[in-house]
Amino acid sequence: MALILELDVGNTAIKWRRLNGAVILDSGRIANELEGLKELVGAGVCLVRVASVAFAEREAELRALLVGAKVKYEFAVSQAECAGVKNGYDDVSRMGVDRWLAMLAAYNSCRDACVIIDAGTALTIDAVGKDGQHHGGYILPGAGLALRALEQSTGRVRFGIAESADTGLGKNTDACVHNGKWLGLVGAVKLALYEAEKQIGRHYKVLVTGGDGMNVKQLAGEYAESWHYSRDLVLDGLALALAKA
Repeated sequence: MALILELDVGNTAIKWRRLNGAVILDSGRIANELEGLKELVGAGVCLVRVASVAFAEREAELRALLVGAKVKYEFAVSQAECAGVKNGYDDVSRMGVDRWLAMLAAYNSCRDACVIIDAGTALTIDAVGKDGQHHGGYILPGAGLALRALEQSTGRVRFGIAESADTGLGKNTDACVHNGKWLGLVGAVKLALYEAEKQIGRHYKVLVTGGDGMNVKQLAGEYAESWHYSRDLVLDGLALALAKA
């Protein structure tokens, strides 16, 4: 059995899954500690595919781990064009590879105009036309970053842990802060879709991914009934980006 390990290496966690060919065998999420990867890499894996937006030092450590394990590996990078998608950036090297891979996976799953929402550490939103042309997007602080900004930059805004996701008016500081973070994300997404329609038209698919993606979808209510949540869009794009011509 030729095992393939796919990694989505972020700044707060590492998502992984193992495949036999195109069949997913298992998957998981570990804290952003490379020690946790040693057992995965050494379990009969013949190829490791990597999407990394980690800091340079952490990425260098990951490469050293893979070299030490004597396993073949490939790192995906953002490209000018791939799998029917044309990058809208003037300098494609400046685009985070996670955004690029999510776009590849989303467009190839629907072959139609689409907007990709990735709600993770950052909230990213990208619009792709029916012809595969990327028209641009947005990058905003995600829910966790918004909380840390309030905590670190204010003297008296102090809050606990939220019990649930809500956008209702808060009647105490905890609710005001936590409901406000979701209000900001959902509101940003709705306005981004309005702006995207000016470029890609009114008929498009919305695909949502990321750790907070389901919360954003649920909080958008009826507005998001047709949105499709896909947990692993970034990993889904790896095979497309790394396919040999």
